[in-house]
Amino acid sequence: MRAYFGFGRFAIVSLGIFMVTVAGCSTSSEREQETAGVAVAADEKPEPMSSSEILFVIETINLGEAEQAELALQHSRNDEVAEMARRILQDHTASTQAVDELGQAVGTEEDAASSISEGIQFQVDAFLEDMAGLTGYEFNKTYLEKQVVLHGVALDVVRTQLIPNADEPKVLEYLETYRDMLEAHRKQAQQSLEDVLMSGSS
Repeated sequence: MRAYFGFGRFAIVSLGIFMVTVAGCSTSSEREQETAGVAVAADEKPEPMSSSEILFVIETINLGEAEQAELALQHSRNDEVAEMARRILQDHTASTQAVDELGQAVGTEEDAASSISEGIQFQVDAFLEDMAGLTGYEFNKTYLEKQVVLHGVALDVVRTQLIPNADEPKVLEYLETYRDMLEAHRKQAQQSLEDVLMSGSS
């Protein structure tokens, strides 16, 4: 499967708003506030999605998270950041393999992009743009802040868009496991962020 990053029917409206508001934001923190606001829209009724589209969203999240983790491992010397990035890279790489195997088992299409997957890809691109040029403490703090926010958004997508649409028992079972993984990552990122803010070191 190839991936793109995004959100659901709610993404058609809220992602459009997100793009416009991000364009007008002058700081990374303002972008994070807008990204967090997208998750609120996940309360809307889920758009019907096939198993192919659901798994494509998951793989998009996985590839985006792996790319972000690799960036952190290349540019950070902080133990908290490195530990977080290694866990994210390991877990999301393993998830990509599991999703590929699950796709073969349930018979999915190769390219099943949706408004959700496209929206997530936009977030990945925005992440890389925001991280460009950051070093030391600012890089570490910003990376962890974004992991807290982006894992929260991904959780909302899984809970409100993907799980309600999962009609294949194997897909539903995997989504529940994936949800727990995202929550564990979000909690670790939050704790790591608090530790980095307290230490103030790079």
